[in-house]
Amino acid sequence: MTGLLFDYDGTLHESLRIYAPAMQAAYDRLVDRGLAPPRRLTDREVRTWIGLPPEAAWEQLLPGLPEAEKRRAIEQVGTGMLFRIEGGGAQLYPGVPEALSALKQSGRRMVLLSSCPRSYLDAHDRFFHLSRYFDGLFCGEDFGYQPKYRIVPALMERYGGPFLVVGDRAADREAAERNHLRFAGCLYGYGSAEELAGADALVHTPQELQRVLSLLC
Repeated sequence: MTGLLFDYDGTLHESLRIYAPAMQAAYDRLVDRGLAPPRRLTDREVRTWIGLPPEAAWEQLLPGLPEAEKRRAIEQVGTGMLFRIEGGGAQLYPGVPEALSALKQSGRRMVLLSSCPRSYLDAHDRFFHLSRYFDGLFCGEDFGYQPKYRIVPALMERYGGPFLVVGDRAADREAAERNHLRFAGCLYGYGSAEELAGADALVHTPQELQRVLSLLC
């Protein structure tokens, strides 16, 4: 039976709720120190950074920001999100826990691979008890923040067989394509329709996850 390899942010977790305020707070600290012009970040632009390596977001937001300041800002965003997770601010999309439970009960191998740091994933596991759904929880930090397509072969070897990749960004589609796997694109997430072009199936709402994935594997 084909396993399921899930992305997390934008696929299962409605991460804009904690990412947007954490990004704004880190940006405001740079403003206070004269390193950035005052402004409010819009949800529309913040959405485009979800699922990308953290360095990429700051390179787009403030090109030329000194490396030390970039690293400090990334740490501040991470700390801000952890604070919000532990304070109950994080939220899975409606219908996701039910879909994961049903898919798990069907006997499918289920693995999660996020581009996030380990501390972030562990905090979500503590809050949402993700381990009850997944055979393995992996993050970018575990693999030196390599692109997902380079990580997938190691997971296939470990879990013995192919996966259906489920995600909302181009990196998820690339992980499937480069490893000759099928891909289900989540249109309700943070990627564009263009990013998900060529998907074997599209999931329009979180409530459709179980039905669409069950048809594909």
